[in-house]
Amino acid sequence: MTSSQSCKSPAPILRLLAAALTGLALPAAIFAASLDWKKETQHFETEFGDKKVEATYPFTNAGESTVTIIETSASCGCTVPSLSKKVYEPGESGELNAVFDIGSRQGKQHKVITVVTEDATGAQDTYELKLEVDIPIPVTFNPRVRFWKINSEPTTQDIEVTFHEKHPMILKELERKDPDLPAKFEYEIETVTEGLKYIVKLTPKTPDEQSRDTLLLVSEQDKEGILDRYPIYAYVR
Repeated sequence: MTSSQSCKSPAPILRLLAAALTGLALPAAIFAASLDWKKETQHFETEFGDKKVEATYPFTNAGESTVTIIETSASCGCTVPSLSKKVYEPGESGELNAVFDIGSRQGKQHKVITVVTEDATGAQDTYELKLEVDIPIPVTFNPRVRFWKINSEPTTQDIEVTFHEKHPMILKELERKDPDLPAKFEYEIETVTEGLKYIVKLTPKTPDEQSRDTLLLVSEQDKEGILDRYPIYAYVR
């Protein structure tokens, strides 16, 4: 055997191995399962008074094998996914429905729905669907807490109170969370924009001793007691 023959002899063997490996890969390609989701991310902006959000995620079995959805779960118990059926033939379409319970949540919410599928060969795929919900915040503060150093000058400090433009409220007064204890702070309300923006001016009554108070906003437009969840705080320490 010449040296040139020795160098060329592995080529036919390598070609045979490549063909064999390609043949082994064919069944997986033939039976590859794939759910094609029309829109994997859903975004909603809610209104005041909304209790829940319902999202729909349409999909199609774009593979050549029957697909079974074996598991659906959400990143939070506030979101419940559901399906009318779990088995989908090639080319068949369906929908995953998700219900998000708003409850006392506020601001931007990001939830993930995980879907696990299995095809006829037992191969599994995992999909992550996203649900984004923007819940309006009825009132914001700048800042929400005020501090004074003990034995310092009892200066007046401001808290800016801003109501959401879609839910204006007239700030009438402040209530102390614990009215049975002596009041430690004096307050004054200054109107910047009626129903939308106010300045609460706080002054400690006893700057020479440690004290604190939790104050609640009071408005006749707050029929559901929403403002009870948004107190402001004052401390001397």
